[in-house]
Amino acid sequence: MKEKIIIWGASGHAKVVSDIVRTAGNYEIIGFIDDVRPDRKAMEFCGSYVLGGREQLNEVYNCGVRHLIFGFGNCKARLDLTNVVIQKGFSLAIAIHPKAIVANDIFVGDGTVIVGGAVVNPGCNIGSNVIINTSSSVDHDCLIDDGAHIAPGVRMAGNVHIGRGTWIGIGTIIKDGVKIGKNTIIGAGSVVLDDIPDNVVAYGLPAHIIRSNTHE
Repeated sequence: MKEKIIIWGASGHAKVVSDIVRTAGNYEIIGFIDDVRPDRKAMEFCGSYVLGGREQLNEVYNCGVRHLIFGFGNCKARLDLTNVVIQKGFSLAIAIHPKAIVANDIFVGDGTVIVGGAVVNPGCNIGSNVIINTSSSVDHDCLIDDGAHIAPGVRMAGNVHIGRGTWIGIGTIIKDGVKIGKNTIIGAGSVVLDDIPDNVVAYGLPAHIIRSNTHE
């Protein structure tokens, strides 16, 4: 019998996560939690139902569900809600699509999602609650800290370090050895040739700092 899981989120990324969970076949999805749209309670979604907001977590736990995974892309929210989930007694599940190519020796933290078509090469250390999205490539010996989001089509060369809660926009290319700080946003289609510090928004060809990112 499969263990039961609940997905926190009920929008586009939750569709992707639920598909991975069902395709991998490790868990039975019993429903979705949605704090953003209370009007969605009892709505059918991805073959199950939206159970309500976080106020449903105690009841879900009492029904024997012990696993949860986030189904939304907001980096800060995933980090902030981790303690809520753990304090309620849930374990954060890992979801890796069977058609992702993942080296045998990498470390993957709890709550991380690796989407179909992604490639993660040897020597990588992937933190907790990371998203490695569709067809992204993470080359050898990269370090991706907790809560980062690697958007679809990103190309990371070897020995890149992505900081905690940082968002790497769709189609970004990152040169080998580059370090990008925490709570930073790299805009879509950028080419990152040099290190980028904490708490900034940067984009361009090559990427350069546009402004500070004060949303921590």
